[in-house]
Amino acid sequence: MNSQHKRILLVVLLVALGGGGLWWWRRPTASTPAAPTADGSGGGGRSVPTAPVRTRADGNAAAGELAIQIDDDPVGTLQLEGQVVDDAQQPVAGATVAISTNPPRTATTEGDGSFSFDRLVARPYALVARADGGIAGPVTAALTATSDPVILTLRPAAKAQVRVVGDGGAAVAGATVELRGVDLQTGTTGDDGVVGFATVVPGRYDVVAWAPGYAKGYAGAGISGERNDLTVALVRGAPVSGRVVTDTGQPVAGATVSYGGVSEWRTQADPRRDGAITDARGDFRFEALGAGSMRFVARDATHAPGTSEIVTLDGRTPRDGVIVTMAAGARVRGTVVDASGAPVAGARVRLGVATRSIVGEAPRQAYSDAQGRFELAGLPRKPLRAVAMHEAGASATVDVDAQAGDVDDVVLTIDVTGTIAGIVVDPAGEPLEGVQVSAGPAFGRGAMPDMSQWRLRGFPEALTDGGGRFTLTGLAPGTYQVRAARSRIGRRGPRGGPGDGVEASAGDRDVRLVLAPEGSVTGKVAFADGRVPDLMTVSVGFTSEAVASPDGRFTLDGLAPGELEVTVRGPSFERRSVTATVVSAKVTDVGTITVSRGRSLAGVVVAAGAPVAGATVYAGRQIFGSGSSSQAGGGGGPPMARGTKDTTTDADGRFTLSGYGGGDLTIVAEHPEHGRSRALRLGSDDPSQGNLELALEPFGALRGTLRQNGAPAEGVIVTCQSVTSPGASYAVASGPDGGYRFDRLAPDTYKVSAMVGGNPMMGMKFYSQEVTVASGQEVVVELTVTPGQVALEARAQATDGEVGLVSMWIASGVLAVASARELEQRLAAAGGGTSQWRVAMAGGAVTFDELVPGGYTVCAVPFPREIQGMAAMGYVELHGDELPAFCQQVTVAPAPATQQVAVTVVPPALIVDP
Repeated sequence: MNSQHKRILLVVLLVALGGGGLWWWRRPTASTPAAPTADGSGGGGRSVPTAPVRTRADGNAAAGELAIQIDDDPVGTLQLEGQVVDDAQQPVAGATVAISTNPPRTATTEGDGSFSFDRLVARPYALVARADGGIAGPVTAALTATSDPVILTLRPAAKAQVRVVGDGGAAVAGATVELRGVDLQTGTTGDDGVVGFATVVPGRYDVVAWAPGYAKGYAGAGISGERNDLTVALVRGAPVSGRVVTDTGQPVAGATVSYGGVSEWRTQADPRRDGAITDARGDFRFEALGAGSMRFVARDATHAPGTSEIVTLDGRTPRDGVIVTMAAGARVRGTVVDASGAPVAGARVRLGVATRSIVGEAPRQAYSDAQGRFELAGLPRKPLRAVAMHEAGASATVDVDAQAGDVDDVVLTIDVTGTIAGIVVDPAGEPLEGVQVSAGPAFGRGAMPDMSQWRLRGFPEALTDGGGRFTLTGLAPGTYQVRAARSRIGRRGPRGGPGDGVEASAGDRDVRLVLAPEGSVTGKVAFADGRVPDLMTVSVGFTSEAVASPDGRFTLDGLAPGELEVTVRGPSFERRSVTATVVSAKVTDVGTITVSRGRSLAGVVVAAGAPVAGATVYAGRQIFGSGSSSQAGGGGGPPMARGTKDTTTDADGRFTLSGYGGGDLTIVAEHPEHGRSRALRLGSDDPSQGNLELALEPFGALRGTLRQNGAPAEGVIVTCQSVTSPGASYAVASGPDGGYRFDRLAPDTYKVSAMVGGNPMMGMKFYSQEVTVASGQEVVVELTVTPGQVALEARAQATDGEVGLVSMWIASGVLAVASARELEQRLAAAGGGTSQWRVAMAGGAVTFDELVPGGYTVCAVPFPREIQGMAAMGYVELHGDELPAFCQQVTVAPAPATQQVAVTVVPPALIVDP
């Protein structure tokens, strides 16, 4: 998986119940415009202003958009003007404003708080402001010839403290640390290995650190609130060098070479910040890369991107001779026109690979000239898809077959011109200026929205003008969820979900959004004896803030009025949720949230019978990792993985973990030198859970090639789940040659699955094999995807009343389960075979397609009717053991081509948490 794979979808709904369960997969964004920082606080290091850098990845893509590989912006004729003000609407002088041009640009506000950027083209731009008094944005302003100035209102900034550790957890002084996200900050660690960043825009970040002798370390983090303590672990590295050549063996000079972890997918180099440029001989060199499997990717302006084979490094021995081959690229030329055939100048044209894969290369973007013409070179010779966007609308997505080489005369017609217009007001009816308005898919109408239209275009956004008016353009016919927020970070709506707002249809002109002043929630977390936890995380929906206070108190601000659920988690106590009613412009005190120390696990980690110090122990309902670690990072994974806790063994190899509730748990220990223990499943009343012995065994490895219809399949997630303990699962992605690799696995029997499907919100397909991995050995599993020709329409039918949201599965063979959690375990234990997952909305049917005739089981997991949309993820996390599953065996015949089945279900009552 290369550096763009992790950015291709900012928010993706996945499945993994062996995979099963709903995933909310969040990936950090790419590098973004640099902005000066204030002096760091909280650490011995310092953070300093950073000069802007060029990057082909638009990390300031609007919320919900893909990261786009952008050639440098053309010189335009437009000017974007604005003003930075404080919360009293007073101008702020000396603030730094960053804008998502390419290359990035910054401006400093004048005495009246004003700023401007000239020579721009018409398109949306993300803006961020930074000053001593706080931060503003990010907001996305769609610049046109008639755009109003942008008002950026400062609010309190987040703070972050990054600790860099190396060998044995020792502090690394003098390390360079970058926060890459909505804006870019750079700092240097002090003697204590810590650097502080005092003024941070809340959001998702790639945290990257490096020091002499160490490979660059990468970690993903969500930063919000008063304090964020982050750690980046560095490993020793060795030089790696190689050569980029054409498919005829000629050297390629001036190519940018980057690298990406195959097994450890957190290791993803940014081409412009971390890449190397080939010399006249086509040679490149990286001074230090750590142990693990890597792919090296080369890009230039004329060839198609080239990728090396999987290269396995030990982190100690210099490696030479890496070859990256670049084939001839394709050039695509065309014209953007309006519905009458007249040329459209200044349209954004995006070209991406037409794929059903979840991950893949980010699309390219360019602009049409005064005659409406556009040209993009250096494209892969593959089936492509193109779309054009303009202030007047958008084009339909057009297929472009570049397999044979250059393609000319592509016509993109701006005829998707649906609009939604309206006004944003406060509760008194006064219009609000500078509010971010966005449109996204509307859920809960009996059918899953067509997500394909968002793949290249992203979600439309606009800022309200001085009269509070907004217009969203380029909408296809259909229903949308229209939301207003004070920045594109988004507000935390009622229950923290993305469903708040107003439903509107393309063509509506009088949409009214009422945006009340935000409220706050405060409270205290304590044990029954009055003591308070040392550390905790307070969450509203998908937004979490780390809290460390001597009195256990916390405050969450920036909350939309309404009823929401506040959840507290911590390493020393059991998860607890309370309901709070947020009142506009007021602070709601939820009082003391009494937490329990809950269930504890304790024991010792050994290797060859001897205690192991410094081993990491993970335990939770679901352990989810990469191909190298039992911690995936980046905020991804099944819902139950969010409750996984970890600790490090002491000098005697002993550990203690606490704060668990009921239900089965999975526990794993690992150490980079000694290996990993087999995953162990513990029941609620397991008598050994206070005196465990976890025996480390040398790692095994698993690799293979994935083929679909006889050809290598790129960008497919491959999962590896323990059959003996289904609570431990790991994931990697296949490369251009279909190759994949798990560098570090415990000796065990695994279900290895190819997770196929390009639109996870429409469901996924799994093609699985069972394999045994031995210590110190590498096993090869060649996965083959061979779809059938039969479709099965499946419907959940209630014995009484209506059916709401239903998670539906079909799996080869016979399954007999009673709950969603048991279904997960049985699917994993089933080993080889095929399965599919779909979501049925409001009693609708789903279609399981590409089935091979044979015996299957169809299972339906209905949710309480009160649970809608993304709320299902949190609900299954808490109540998967009680959520009933209903299964029915079915035989799929060779004909007819489409068959039907109905599964009788009893919709469960809502379980109200105490």
